[in-house]
Amino acid sequence: MELGLRDKVVIVTGGSKGVGAGISEIFAQEGATLVIDYRSDREYSENFARGLAEKYGIRAIAVQADVSREEECERLFQEALQAYGTVDCLINNAATWCKHYPIEEFNLEDYRYASRANVESVLMLSSRFIKICKQQKKPGHIVNVLTKSVFWSSSINNDIYVATKGSVAAVTRSLAHECAKDDIYVNAIIPGYSLNSSTDLNSDRMKRVIGYIPNGILATPFDMGYVTVFLCSDKASQINGAMIDCTGGTMNGHGDAAIKKREE
Repeated sequence: MELGLRDKVVIVTGGSKGVGAGISEIFAQEGATLVIDYRSDREYSENFARGLAEKYGIRAIAVQADVSREEECERLFQEALQAYGTVDCLINNAATWCKHYPIEEFNLEDYRYASRANVESVLMLSSRFIKICKQQKKPGHIVNVLTKSVFWSSSINNDIYVATKGSVAAVTRSLAHECAKDDIYVNAIIPGYSLNSSTDLNSDRMKRVIGYIPNGILATPFDMGYVTVFLCSDKASQINGAMIDCTGGTMNGHGDAAIKKREE
């Protein structure tokens, strides 16, 4: 399916590693122009962007910006505009993990730190992106990366992370409603358990995790990329304010029955 994304300019925050890297590469496969935000590890991120450009024959740059800081959000867009003149899609993927502890030990500073990284960054970046779309009188797409923990959780003591990501889920619906009249689409994906460079499939934890997935298959970052790219295409013109479950059915309930069936 031709998604019509060739030469569209896409900002992917946290776009050089993990799920963000998978999203970046699928956009590259579609011929998009990439602005890959990263917070640290400059050499790795610049090599990643260069590698995508060479592999897929696209334009790509890596921009260092801590998107929890307003001035760095502004600079990220300035560098994108200086390089390419516009931005067509914004993928709000960057986030910070949070300490796990019971609510009785709630620490306001931990919450504020997580809120800056996980909520305020989405609001600041979305605000700048929407201004560009309106000024240039063009359509746009925002995709926010959520977490299944907002809707279904296999862990406890994760209240701060859930609170901040839950806020992003609410903002997704609110912005979609607000901006639909301007042809700006706002959706979200809900990743499930995904493979990464540190995944040990033989560990007890991963065996337990796989048991939560009805089909018993871990997602890859590319799987998240396929859905994200589709949501940024004209083919998704009837999807706005949606939160797409990409958990392999995990949120439908534990996959114990599927695991037992395979063992038999």
